[in-house]
Parts: sequence; C-alpha cells; structure tokens
Amino acid sequence: MNNSKLNDLEGEIKSRSETSRLLDSNSYQQTTFQVTPTDPTRELHTETENDTKHNASISISPLSPNPRIIPNFIWIEVSLLLNVFLAGFDGTVTASAYTTIGEEFHAVNLASWITTSYLITSTTFQPLYGSFSDILGRRVCLLMASGLFCLGCLWCYFTNGIISLIFARSFMGIGGGGLITLSTIINSDIIPTRKRGLFQAFQNLVLGFGAICGASFGGVLSEAFSWRFCFLIQVPFSLLSIAAGYSFVQNQAGIKKLPHFRSLLEKIDILGGFLLVCGLSALLLVLTFAGTRSTDNYGLSQLLLLFLLGVLFLSAFVYIEFTTKAAPIIPLKSLQGLYSTLVLTIGFFTGLAGYAYLFTLPLLFQLVLGDSPSKAGLRLALPSLSTPIGGLICGILMHQRVRIGPLLFSGVFLMSLGYVLSLFVYPGISPILLGLFLIPANVGQGIGFPSSLFSFIFAFPQDSHATSTSTLYLIRSIGSLFGVGGLSAVIQLTLRKKLSADLSETTNFNENQIREIIHKVTESMSSLYDLPDAIQRIVLSDYTFAIRKAQKFTMICCFIALFLCILKDLIRPKTHSGFRY
Repeated sequence: MNNSKLNDLEGEIKSRSETSRLLDSNSYQQTTFQVTPTDPTRELHTETENDTKHNASISISPLSPNPRIIPNFIWIEVSLLLNVFLAGFDGTVTASAYTTIGEEFHAVNLASWITTSYLITSTTFQPLYGSFSDILGRRVCLLMASGLFCLGCLWCYFTNGIISLIFARSFMGIGGGGLITLSTIINSDIIPTRKRGLFQAFQNLVLGFGAICGASFGGVLSEAFSWRFCFLIQVPFSLLSIAAGYSFVQNQAGIKKLPHFRSLLEKIDILGGFLLVCGLSALLLVLTFAGTRSTDNYGLSQLLLLFLLGVLFLSAFVYIEFTTKAAPIIPLKSLQGLYSTLVLTIGFFTGLAGYAYLFTLPLLFQLVLGDSPSKAGLRLALPSLSTPIGGLICGILMHQRVRIGPLLFSGVFLMSLGYVLSLFVYPGISPILLGLFLIPANVGQGIGFPSSLFSFIFAFPQDSHATSTSTLYLIRSIGSLFGVGGLSAVIQLTLRKKLSADLSETTNFNENQIREIIHKVTESMSSLYDLPDAIQRIVLSDYTFAIRKAQKFTMICCFIALFLCILKDLIRPKTHSGFRY
C-alpha cells in the first residue's frame, strides 16, 4: 500500500514537471527551443525569458509563430540597408556637388537650399513615419518612402533651374525622411535588445560606406558627366530596395487593412507637421536673406517680420503637440524630464555641428587648398570612412555592456577635437597630416550619434522606442538644418562685410563697383578668377577668413554639446533595456 502511494506521488511529480515550472522564473532563466516551420534545416532558436520581457517585438511574418524567427531575414535587411546606403550617399554627394550645381545656375548664394530644402521635409516627415508605420504598417510606409525618394531623384535629374531643383529636393525629402527612420524602427521590432548595438553598428557601416561613395563620386560625376548623374545613379538602388521590400517585408501583427482616410487624419498629426514646415522654412529664409541680400533690398524690418512669423508657427506647433489627440510628432508630455531634454539638446547641437562641418570641408579644400570639385570630393572619402569605424567601435563597446554615458562623451569630445584640428589646415599641408586632422571628428560622430540615440530610447519602455527614435532623429535633423543654413549665413555675411571693407580701403572702386564684385563672387565662385590678380587675392583671403569664422561657429556648437554631456551624466534614470548609463 505504501509502495502504491509512493508510485502515485512519483507519477504526479513527473506529470507536473512536464507541464509546469517548479522553480520561480525570477530566479532562473527559461530557455526555449523552437523550430522555424518554413526552415527545412530545422535550425534551433534560443531565447531567454528576460529578453522576452524587454523586447515586445512585432511579428513581421504571419507565418512565424515566434516573433524572433523571421523568414527571409536577409532580404529584409537588404531592403533596409539599401535605404540606409542611399541616405548616406545622398548626404555627401550633395555636399561635394552643391557648389558645382550653384555654378551652373549662377546661384552659389542659393546652393545651400539644395540641401536645406531636402532637410526641411525629411526632418518633418521623419517622426511622422513613426506614426504612419504604427497605423498603416511598416511595409506600406517603407514602400512609400522608397518610392517617393526614387521619384524625387528622377525629378532632380530632369530639372532645368535652381528653383525647380529646390522643389524637387523638397519632394525627395518626403521620402528620404523615412529611409533611416523606418530601417531603425523595423530593426528594433525584429532584433533583440542585446544585439541592437551590433546591428546599429552595422547599419552605421553601411551609412558610412554610402557617404564614402557619395563623397568620392559626387565631384567626379559632376566633372566627367553632369551633376544630374549624382541623382540618377541612386534610382537603380532605390528600385532594388523597393523590390526587396515589396517581396519580403510584411506589416506588423494587427495591421489587416488600410484605415479610412478620416480615421487616418485623426490619428496622425498633420497640422503639427504643417506648422513645423512653415516655422522652419521661415527661420531658414531669414538666414538665407540675411546672408545673401543687403539691407537695402531686404530690410531689417522685413527680416524681423519673417523671424517673428517663424517663431509664431513654431509656438503654435508646440501648443498643438501638447493638446493634439493624434499621435504627436514630438511627445512633449512624456519628454518633460531634464535628462530627456539634455539628450535631445545634445542631439541638436551635434547634428548642427556635424552638418556644418561636412559642408565647410569642400569649400575649405577648394579655396584654401586649391582643389577642383572632384578632388575636394575625394578628400571627403577618408573622413567618411572614419564615421562607420566609430560606429563599429560604439556597437562593439555597447555589446560589451560599456556604459553609454562615457561613450557619448567620448564621441562628442573627438568631434570637438577634430573641429579644432581643422582650423590648422593650410595650403601645402601634406596629405598624411591632412588625413590625420580629419579623422577624429568623424570617428567621434560615428560614436556620438548612435550613443546619443540609445541614451535616449533606452530611457523609455520598448513600446515607445519607435516614437523616441523618430523624436531624436527629428531634433538632430533640425540641428542639421540650422547647421547648413547657419553656416551659409555666417560665410555670406562675413564675406560681404569684410570684402566691402577691404575693397574700399585698397582700391578706387566706387560703391556700385564693389557691390557688383560682391554679387559676382557670391553667385559664382569661378567668376573670381576673371578678376584682376590683386582683386583675386583679396577675395580669396576674405573667403578664407569667412570659412575660418564658420569653422569656429561649428566648434563652439560642439563645445556646448560637450558641456551638456557632463551635465547629463549627473542624471542617470532607470534604463528599461538593461544598459547602464
């Protein structure tokens, strides 16, 4: 009888051990092994319970019962990384070719708008893609972004004037705003947090490789064929990304059909986006007109009115973000903590400094070193290569659980060091020494940009990562906007003021003649070589002075970001993803 009871007890224990865990899940991690139903090789997949808690991922494929097992993962990454490559390529190809484009249209003073028009729309639509993708689905938004970007490239190729090109770049930016944002969001959906740093590093490598190609080929294509090929060459890559995305990327779970248009308007902050575009455009127009027109043609009162209009639009935007019932572009209600504000401000100033530095270099190479546009573009290849190296270093260190705070500080410090070293670029400098001077800033950018992203998004739970990612990208892009616009304004204002003073002191030209010379050299840099030798030397000297002043402006912005990094490290919130600040 005792043996019978003992056997029954053993059977009950055995039965329970097969159907439930007898140990507390908080004390031990459960390892599960599952087989992909579409994988004939029956590859085993492991995952810990802690990862499941911290990664509420979506199911990219309805065929996959486990969100960690992603069919056609390689092809999904091909589509995403092609978009990342194009984002990097477009950024530097315009930096190396915008002076050539301005020369052709006799509008060097408006050449910065080739970039800023793109950045205005891409900046505005970056966070909207987060909301769009939550409502319409990741796949739909990925195809929309890639398609609009591709059409914008074709429009740029066929354009016949600087104004038309500016509008084409604005249209292109609507799609471009989703290239990196959607790639980051989709990877956040399908990649565990513990591997996110490595995948982000690889994404940065691809971004850097695209930047290298854009820097290397932008000037060459412009001189050998036409600047139009800088845009046409992007079309095949964009079409390949569209094909891979259409074939293999699926919407997240719960997206069954497109919502009604009225429902879409209620959920997406269209009004906020409109106000943001108007506000940023007005402020950038202030910078443009202040730098390219005299106060006689465009008086201070008109500039002040335009500035106040921009402030009014942005104030209305902030109010809408606090009160809207739709998904806000910037969730200000959840970003009221000091830590979040500091990280976003760091992102703003590093974005400003990074883009201002990038657009200073081609001018520095052409005017100080005497390079052709193609050679100036090739010189951008080395710093562009340094950026993904910095990103790889950041990813590896994050994978080793190195604290994010010191990583961010190190990145911004290297950026600051690089900007200081760029002040010592002089005519006749050896190529090796020049390369050494250019490396630190871009390595720092490669470390600083992803570490600032993760410093921000890991302060929020997993279900807020899409919104927090797009918010950080938005603020950084706004900084980039004012980096390009501010850089152009500083150079134009300084050049006009100093050139007017120097020509008045050293020549017998009257005011109208001086104004005509200034007008020529600010619309077409090549026109300065048609001037007498003595006037050429004055113009080149003053242009160099203006560029140096713009470099100092960039350096000051980076020092501000470095100081904010120190303040940020005094505040360490609880992380939602297991990383240490």
